[in-house]
Amino acid sequence: MKNQNFYMRVISVLLVIMAVLFYNSSMKAEENEKEIAALTDKVDTLQNQQSELLSALETIYTSRVQNQTASAADTAADSDTTDSVSTDSASADNSEADNNTTDDTTTDSDYVYKDGTYTGEAEGYGGTIQVEVTLAGDEITSINVVSAPGEDSAYLSQAESVINSVISAQSTDVDTVSGATFSSTGILNAVDEALGKAENK
Repeated sequence: MKNQNFYMRVISVLLVIMAVLFYNSSMKAEENEKEIAALTDKVDTLQNQQSELLSALETIYTSRVQNQTASAADTAADSDTTDSVSTDSASADNSEADNNTTDDTTTDSDYVYKDGTYTGEAEGYGGTIQVEVTLAGDEITSINVVSAPGEDSAYLSQAESVINSVISAQSTDVDTVSGATFSSTGILNAVDEALGKAENK
């Protein structure tokens, strides 16, 4: 009977020890599971952060490559534009040089009138009036009355003032001199005849 009680106590103690051990192991297993879960969460978080960083780096790299490509294209375009401007400038310079050459080699045939001194005649108040007209570079440089035997000297002197008007206007389309209308008209008509002889035909 005593032995039976002893064994019962031993078994009870063993059961208590086993229960305590089981409880401890259960608690440790639960703690381990919690730690494992926490570590797993951390690993997942780190993996997500790593993916985000890689994605950001890839975006930055792609952006830089595109910017470098665009910059290279702009540089090429600027170079082409510069070449085009240089070509246009050279063409303009050549054209200007050609124009200058043409201007420098202008001949008498490019003018309305040939250079030289030409005579013309027309009827004035008292007879024929003869003039000499000198031309240079398509301009009337001088007009001289060389003969007017039938004209009154006073009228002729008054009429000769029309000569300055013709040289200033470079045309015979000027007003006649009041008081010496016939004489001044004769001078203008004589100049017209001289100009007709000087025309390039």
